[in-house]
Amino acid sequence: MSPETMSELNIQLTRKQQEMLLRGLRYVRSSIALDAQNWSEQLEEERHQKYSEIAELESLLNGAKIVEAAAI
Repeated sequence: MSPETMSELNIQLTRKQQEMLLRGLRYVRSSIALDAQNWSEQLEEERHQKYSEIAELESLLNGAKIVEAAAI
């Protein structure tokens, strides 16, 4: 995701939604790290690219506007 796209995206989450999405991204990052494949430079490059994409999403979620859930 480019910086221009990130700055144009405006999301509002509850704290619980934000935490759930961040927890899911940690799970995805762990699954990438634990994916048992024969090591190669290409595989390592792909993993670093995926880690970078996850970090961008985490940054976006950490900057999301937190809204209070409406009382029902």
